[in-house]
Amino acid sequence: MLTAFPKALAAHVRGIRFALAHKGYLLLVAVPFGLTLVLYAAGFGLLAASGDRLTALAWSPEAAGAGGFLGALYWLYAHVAKYLLYLLSVVLMYFLFMVTANILASPVYDGIAGRMLARARGGAVPDASPVWWRIMAEELKKAVFVAALPVLLVFVPVVGQLLAPLVAAALLAFDFLDFAFGRDEPRFAVRLRRAAAHPLTLLGFGLPLLVPVLNIVLFPFAICGATLLYLDTFGRPGNG
Repeated sequence: MLTAFPKALAAHVRGIRFALAHKGYLLLVAVPFGLTLVLYAAGFGLLAASGDRLTALAWSPEAAGAGGFLGALYWLYAHVAKYLLYLLSVVLMYFLFMVTANILASPVYDGIAGRMLARARGGAVPDASPVWWRIMAEELKKAVFVAALPVLLVFVPVVGQLLAPLVAAALLAFDFLDFAFGRDEPRFAVRLRRAAAHPLTLLGFGLPLLVPVLNIVLFPFAICGATLLYLDTFGRPGNG
């Protein structure tokens, strides 16, 4: 359904409003946000310091002096393609750091999702969370799957590099939705299959999280928005 995409986009706004209206959630989301910001700043600094050396490995600067077709290709690479690769690297780098932060913050996110589900359902959802290290271990296994596919696609020329951000966005959205999803459905394969049946929902929620600068604003509230989106799309009887 075409309305799924704007509905998923709007879930971010709903998540921000929810967190601001329920101040107890703001402190909970502050720690993973700060952690991700530090990781991202460190990674961005590393990319800025060594980016030219990395791109030189893809195409040697000696080609700059070549004439004809090879010289034209190198000019295109040096003035256009290289910066597109930088942008793709920045997007995927933030994606990987968000996945990493989600591992470390998974006990917090699991608790937020559980509390929000219980609140929405009148306390019908019991708080039966496993201990924190088991939650983190489960999130680590999920993160391997979530992170691997977009990174592998980057190495597929043209098509893979175009698809990588879309796949990363969809999987990142699933990662946030899955904290609430896991409360209702213990089987990962079933959760993944049901989520994959709503691609526009996944893209609508995930794409803004990969937009530089905007993602920093949205990230602290993403778990709240994802849980509200889960309730609307998957968490009601007859949905999914």
